[in-house]
Amino acid sequence: MNDWLACLRRGGSPHQRRRLRRRLLSRRELWIGLACLLALHHLVFSFLTQGTAEAVNALLVWGGVLVILADQAPGWRPRPGPVGLAAGAALVLAVLWRSQQINDLDVASTVLPLLAGLALALLAAPLRRLASFGPVLLILALPALMRVLAALIPIEKLSLLTARITQLLLLLCNQPAVVSGNVVRLPEGAVQIAGPCSGSTMVTQLIMVAVIFALAFPMRRRWQNAVMLLVAPLLAVIANAFRIAVLAAITASSFAGKDWWFEFFHKHEGSLLFSGIGVLLFIWLYDLWMAWQLNRLGQAP
Repeated sequence: MNDWLACLRRGGSPHQRRRLRRRLLSRRELWIGLACLLALHHLVFSFLTQGTAEAVNALLVWGGVLVILADQAPGWRPRPGPVGLAAGAALVLAVLWRSQQINDLDVASTVLPLLAGLALALLAAPLRRLASFGPVLLILALPALMRVLAALIPIEKLSLLTARITQLLLLLCNQPAVVSGNVVRLPEGAVQIAGPCSGSTMVTQLIMVAVIFALAFPMRRRWQNAVMLLVAPLLAVIANAFRIAVLAAITASSFAGKDWWFEFFHKHEGSLLFSGIGVLLFIWLYDLWMAWQLNRLGQAP
């Protein structure tokens, strides 16, 4: 390989240079192709074996990873060490084998993305240079980290906060809502906020999005990304409060088919609509702040 590099630097024959470029390009394309296949594999088994929310999270995670990988230098190519090459190949096989054993949301399903990312890192760089893949590995560790965070969220307090915000939203819509603990009451019906309805899933998902954006599209100052990390769960709580307000309005209504609509927004894909609204709001705010910073840089003397 050193002879090839020397040939390229010293102006070897056009034929030799073309062969070297094809060799370097094919190695990089193979590695990127493997990354895309592992991402697709994780997305497929997430959709088939887990909930829709987990599959959406997998899409967000791998999307962030591919954005970071796309920013690699044009001349970059994989240069794994012998140990890393063997360990990476073994990890790829282990990830593919273990994923076939998953039929529900478990610990392994949240750890497999990180193992897949570690395999890609080992196949791309020697052990001493794995630190350059730190952002990618952190993003792929988010499903496991968010599961731990979800267990630490005080569900009862979050339910009480959501109930108060829901009441405020209903009052702004001229609905005489009354709150009693975690129950939001209207004259014709009531809803109770407990468990998953508290919005803990939305909170962890928005925090995940905030971390991905901080790593893939970092702002000029770290404190600015820290602010967005604090804004993310607040947006999640507001988005979930909108969902609870809609559920309360449906419960208090008298139109036909309200039971179906209640279940749709309560347990089914309809609940993801409000999660998507929260994500879009976060992206809009993030883009707005980034654009403001760029404008200030353009106006600086």
